[in-house]
Parts: sequence; structure tokens; C-alpha cells
Amino acid sequence: MKKMEKTLKYLLMLFVAVSVACCSKSDNPDPDPEPEIDPEVAEQQRLLLKANKFVFDYTSEAYLWSNRIDPYITYTSAEDPEKLFEMMRYKELDKWSYVTDKSGDAMDSFQGVSTTFGYSLAFGRFSNAQDQIFAVVQFVYPDSPAKAAGLKRGDILLTLNGATLNTSNYTQLYYGANITVGLGEIKDGAVGLSGKSVTMAAIKMYEDPVVEHRVIDAAGKKVGYLFYAGFYEESNERLAEVFQSFKDQGVTELILDLRYNPGGNAKTPPYLASFIAPEGVVKNKSVFLTETWNQLYMEYYKSTGEDMNTYFHPDIPVNLNLGTVYVLTTSSTASASEATISGLTPYMNVVKVGTATHGKYCGAALLSPRDAQGNVDEEIGNWLLTLVIYKFVNTQGFTEFKEGISPDYEAQDSGLMAGIPLGDENDPMVAAALSVITGGATKAAAVYDVMPDGVEMLPHFGENPMKGGMVEFIGKNF
Repeated sequence: MKKMEKTLKYLLMLFVAVSVACCSKSDNPDPDPEPEIDPEVAEQQRLLLKANKFVFDYTSEAYLWSNRIDPYITYTSAEDPEKLFEMMRYKELDKWSYVTDKSGDAMDSFQGVSTTFGYSLAFGRFSNAQDQIFAVVQFVYPDSPAKAAGLKRGDILLTLNGATLNTSNYTQLYYGANITVGLGEIKDGAVGLSGKSVTMAAIKMYEDPVVEHRVIDAAGKKVGYLFYAGFYEESNERLAEVFQSFKDQGVTELILDLRYNPGGNAKTPPYLASFIAPEGVVKNKSVFLTETWNQLYMEYYKSTGEDMNTYFHPDIPVNLNLGTVYVLTTSSTASASEATISGLTPYMNVVKVGTATHGKYCGAALLSPRDAQGNVDEEIGNWLLTLVIYKFVNTQGFTEFKEGISPDYEAQDSGLMAGIPLGDENDPMVAAALSVITGGATKAAAVYDVMPDGVEMLPHFGENPMKGGMVEFIGKNF
């Protein structure tokens, strides 16, 4: 955003000043010289200290909870940026900020691009073997290795490359280059191997978040259904196509399925909301959300007259002009998804169906070390800081929903283990929303109690920190 590009300038100045300060030598000769240090080790230490300074400067100044940082911490307090940031992170509230030395992968991920098998997974555990786990396919992205291998929603993964899936090897389901997974089945009330397996090779691909859309005829009403998996600007054109299709087919009701959507680009929620909201709200460019930063920055923005609001998009190519939207939610509905719900609520009836959302009311910046010209510092350009810098507030003052946003109608995602397809009228969450839309004229939501004895699902286990959140992409000019 422009305000970030204009107001982090002095952070860059602080960062540039670090160059060689840590490497200076005393002017006085040392009577007892220390043993020589291996040049490669010395260079590695220099770069880590330089990266530490980058993390320290940005976090000290721009972090939403900068007032919670121990004042005795300095950039030399830890041996590497990750350990340093863990010392500075406000652990009581911040579960989302992190540092990585794989900046390219992280930047790609927040734009929907990754080296992947192209599925989303939930995980469960066996009560009699705490280390042994299993995975369940929540959904599969189009044109992905998982799709080509025939995997689908509800498939159970029990083994990985011939070994039992466990808490030590499960990350290969995301980061492996080539894997063979053994499929499971529920039989006689227990999970066991089906005797089938699939082999996949990961590819670098764009994971199109518009995974499923359709129009459902429910008691004489045209109901649009959209499953949206992540907030990426790259999906804007696809969203426009889907909403134009909804309008052409006479859709008057909308089910927006965000049950597994962890967030994404901060620019996308007001864009998506502009397809849905009342026409007058959109045409008037009404305030969508307001950003609140830390005290230092709020005082600065006040002095410069900076506009802290985001707005609906009056130039949106199509608008359904709805008075009500039905949003499917779970604890995996986070950040940009919650921002969409929050931003729409003052202007229309937002009916939440499912379970409480995640409770991430913050936005983050993707921050890279820069040189004096504003370009990525190649010496330490592999480091990236994803830092929470503001909380979002809607026009009714709603924010800091630490326990998530509660549903208006409770419904469980029990169709997952049963393999009920997303958008199917038999899916319990979809059925619950349709029942509300039609005033009970459609059948009550079914509940599929197929969970075997001795197993439990593990919410948020194995989630990829490089997916989700609500982030700003920062340009080179600070």
C-alpha cells in the first residue's frame, strides 16, 4: 500500500546503517590476540548479524505489539534471526508472525504459487499410538498432481513411502519431491489400509483458489455456491467470471464457502466483497475496513493525514446486489476470510453457518532487507520477515475477536470423512445453509457420524505457515 511505501523509509535508513558497523576493529593493538577464525565462519557470522539487525529494526518499529518487546533485547541477543524474533514475538497474542530464510518460497506461496502436490489436508491421530497419524484430503486443486492421481475429498492417507505416517515424516506430504502414499479405508468401525496407493511428483503451480462453483435450485430459489480457498489478486479475473455466471443465471442467494480459507492478499477481501454487497454500498465507495497500527505509526499517520481506510470497488465488473450472504466457516476460516465477513457485516446480513472462525483480526507485511537504492540486499535477500503490523476494524468498531467469529447456525464439517463433495446438497454445511435460505423447505442437514472409535481429528495440526494470513506486498521504495 502507498502508506507503507511512504512511511517505512526511516526503517530502511536504520537497516542500511548496519553494513559494517559490527565488523570494525579496535584502533589499539591487542596484546593477547585471539586465535584466528575460519574466514567462512566469520563471513557467516557477519551475515547472520546483519540479518539479525534487519529483523530487529523492523520489529522494533513497525510491529503491532512493539510495546511488548523486552527493551533489553538487542540484535546481538540471539545467534540467528529466527531465534531473535522468537525472543521479540508477543507470544500471548501473536501466532502468525515469523521469519524464514526461504524468501522466494514464501513470496510465491502468498500469491498462490508453490511446489506442491495440489491438495489440502486435515490430520487425525490414533488414540492408542500418539505418534501415528493419518491425513484426510479436504479438497484437490484443479490440474494438480493429486487430481491426476485420482485423489479426492475424503480420501485417507495412512502410509508415506512405505512407512507409517507419523509426526516425524508427515511434512513430506507437503514438501517432498516424489511420494507414494498408501490409502486407507473405514471398515468395521476402524481405519485400515485399503491396499491401494498412489505415486505423485510435486510441480510448481498456481493453486487456483476458485475450486468449486455451481448454481443450486432450492425450493424455487437460485442459490449460487462458491468454494474459495485463498485470497490472491491473481484470482480476480476468475472471480469476475464466476459472479457474471451467477448473475446471468439469475442467482438471488449466495453461499460463500470459506471453511478452509486461511487468508491471503489484503487487497482481495474488498474486491470479493464488492461482487456481493448492495449496489449502493459499492457505487458509493463505502469504507470496508480501517487499519490500526501501533502508537508510533498512528501518531505519524495522523500528522501526515494518511487515509487508514480500505474501500469497496465501484469499478467492479459485476455486482449481485444482495441483501444477505451465507458464509460457511470453521476454525480454519482465518484472517482475510474474517476480514471479508467483518467488512460486509455493517452493510448487509452476513449469516455464518458452521463453527467459530480462527480469530485472526490482524494484517501483516512481507518485509525484505533492502540496500540504499531500495533493492533487495542480495547478501541477505534470502531472509523474509512476515510481521503483523495492524489490526482491522469495521465501521461498527468490531475487532479483536480473539475467540473467532461465532456462527449464527451451527453445523459440523462431518461430510469430510464421508467424502461428500464440496457444494453437494448432501454436505451438512451446505444443507444447513440451504435450510436457512428456504426457511426449512429443504431437507434438514444430515450428520455423517463416520468417525471410527479410537481416532480424533487434530485442528490446525500440520498447517503450512507460508499459507494464509492477510499480507501486504511491499514495494522497493520505502
